[in-house]
Amino acid sequence: MSGSVTTINEQQIIRIVELARAGDREVFCVLAQRFDAMVFGIVPTHLCNRSEVREVTQDVFMQTLGKLPQLRESERFVG
Repeated sequence: MSGSVTTINEQQIIRIVELARAGDREVFCVLAQRFDAMVFGIVPTHLCNRSEVREVTQDVFMQTLGKLPQLRESERFVG
């Protein structure tokens, strides 16, 4: 996948999600990098400790990886 992680457009995200759903763990890391700051920014509203926030953020991505096969429409990943 060409381009930096921060400049991925919507169509690229959909393609990356499709590859990740097919079992490409390496490409899932691209998704995790792209959305890490967003998830990390949401979690602090519920926790005060930065290390807990990081742990919850990692848990979110682990759960996401496990549930990707259930995602019917790749374009809905961001939501």
